[in-house]
Amino acid sequence: MKHKTDPHDMLNRIVYLLARPWVLGAALVFVFTPSVKISEALESGAEFLRIDTDARAGAMSSAGAASAMGISAITYNPAGLASLKHGEAALSHSALYLGTAHDFAGAGFALPGSAGWKMGLSFARLSSGSMEGRAASRSRTGGYSAYDQAASLALARQYGMYSVGGAVKYIESSIAGVKGTGYAVDMGVQRGLKGLPVSVGVAVQNLGPGIKYISQRDQLPLSVSAGIMYMPVAGFMLNFDARRYVYDKHTTYSLGTEYALFGGPGSMSGLSLRGGVNGGAGQSAAGAFSAGAGIKLMNADLDYAMSPEGTLGSTQRITLKKKF
Repeated sequence: MKHKTDPHDMLNRIVYLLARPWVLGAALVFVFTPSVKISEALESGAEFLRIDTDARAGAMSSAGAASAMGISAITYNPAGLASLKHGEAALSHSALYLGTAHDFAGAGFALPGSAGWKMGLSFARLSSGSMEGRAASRSRTGGYSAYDQAASLALARQYGMYSVGGAVKYIESSIAGVKGTGYAVDMGVQRGLKGLPVSVGVAVQNLGPGIKYISQRDQLPLSVSAGIMYMPVAGFMLNFDARRYVYDKHTTYSLGTEYALFGGPGSMSGLSLRGGVNGGAGQSAAGAFSAGAGIKLMNADLDYAMSPEGTLGSTQRITLKKKF
């Protein structure tokens, strides 16, 4: 009689292989390779997938590959979802330049009877509002609207020092009634270093066939990111991320910091200050800096972030999270 393969054992084997140090090393080499032409593909679309969905990470210039945790990790590194103890919900609103708004809603919880698996659900939408249409003669032809949105389902689990996670998402984009759809997969690993206040993380995001509009297909902003988080003293954290955009052929860097004036990760209340700086190809000096603050009260977090964008104004983001 043939021996049947246990799907649970097979999944554990895959997780074990992905969590090996050589996988992290290979990802670091890829991310830090100088920005040369590594793909003949066209530049990517679906830019809204790059927008921050969490004010805490946004205030630290999107540095979150190693430090993202809870439901907010679904955007930065799904492995961070494994840090959930019970459940968490989040709402986030971003006021962008030119009247554009970005909204995020998510919830995560521990799956009962699943031996430690955590699940997260999220929905993000970028709304550009109504835009005025013009004919070749520059006469008005009425208005049109545009939006982009994505719904995600994520799973994560902790294996010893490692946290691993993955997410699938459905993507939809519409402009003037022309709609495009697609799907993507995210994967991530986080690991704490034994005996050191250091964590490292690697994530692959937006891996998929692209968004199809009628007969045209646009590539997704596929990226590979690696990060390190260091806490030299209690209440003070440093984050550094490097992210390679594969189809756009460039690397961005983010350095963020968080300082808890009082309270900490395990406390019921607290106040934190945050700041960050980022750089890379095409980064203007006006948008290189970000700052923000967070208040914690009775297992609820209210975070704010702001980043100037020069003559375009500024990006402002507010996030409310509640543990339950």
